[in-house]
Amino acid sequence: MKILQVTAALHQGGVERGTVEMARFIVSQGSRSYVASQGGQLVAGLESDGSTHFTLPLAQRNPFKIIYSAWQLHKIISNENIDLVHARSRAPAWAALLACKLSGVKMVTTFHGTHRIQNRIKKLYNSVMVRGERVIAISDFIKNHLIENYAVKEEQIDIAPRGFNPVMFNPDLIDTELRDELKQRLNLAAEDKIISLPGRLTRWKGQPLFLEALAQIKELSWQALLVGGAGKKTAYDDELKATAKKLGIGDRIKFIGDQRDIVPYYAISDIVVSASTEPEAFGRVAVEAQAMAKPIIASSHGGSLETVKDGETGWLFANGDVVALASKLRYALSDDVDLASIGASGRQWVVENYTIDKMCQSEWNAYMKVLGP
Repeated sequence: MKILQVTAALHQGGVERGTVEMARFIVSQGSRSYVASQGGQLVAGLESDGSTHFTLPLAQRNPFKIIYSAWQLHKIISNENIDLVHARSRAPAWAALLACKLSGVKMVTTFHGTHRIQNRIKKLYNSVMVRGERVIAISDFIKNHLIENYAVKEEQIDIAPRGFNPVMFNPDLIDTELRDELKQRLNLAAEDKIISLPGRLTRWKGQPLFLEALAQIKELSWQALLVGGAGKKTAYDDELKATAKKLGIGDRIKFIGDQRDIVPYYAISDIVVSASTEPEAFGRVAVEAQAMAKPIIASSHGGSLETVKDGETGWLFANGDVVALASKLRYALSDDVDLASIGASGRQWVVENYTIDKMCQSEWNAYMKVLGP
């Protein structure tokens, strides 16, 4: 069987990682894996795992670029005898849909996010993601979004929650010496609890909310890490640093920037926070934190309602509520809470429900519903 995945690019985002993970799984099933994208740093690893990559301008929304990509995809489908096309983002999906119409090959899609619906034109543009034979939703939250906004029948939807690599995200692989070295390098006081908020520096990820909540628990012993970069948006990075200083906590906040390997930063954390003010379609941070046996405090909307067991593997707080977040942080830092026990429960929960293998098997099952056994 020959499967062609189509996505915009292969950098470091969740969609890109999911593409590479599924490509590896396809190869493991004895099938041929092909990926078309605009390229990126993940291509080398993709090819070393046994997939074939085709470079096309699939990140371009220009209609002429989409038509060009569609024709090129049609040729790939014909030349390689592709059995099924799997589209993962909107502009590439339009190109893939046209190519599949020309080739007579079936297509499935994965709906990775809510994709804002500002008007009818935007909704039409988004709708390509429900035009395949089947639609893969990355959470129940996304499934409900599809039913409510795109009139997709429930029986057409397959749910494949995102997954983590249990070998990579394993607290036992980061020994005490490595943790101590990293803490020393970051100049973190040994007696302080470490609170981390991982995620790129963009406003909807809730960094200002996080800082304001921390300012309400100044009397407690903690230091905080913001793990993620702002890219070219240096003004936002500067704004956050100025906010921390104004709140009187500037000396207790570490701006870590982008990290290719985030695992050690989870390892040195005592508590991880996901404070997104818009619903996460799934939310890998919540799952990765639990995989590293760290209690998670997350906004109570979107995917977090599925991945966090409130009071057992972490805590949920009312979205956008600074006082509520501060209260959860205060409680988590109290002597009444056994953080290690909460963390252990979290690891068991996600190992049983949210691994890469489970994610890929769910997507593979969707393929089989289209292609047959």
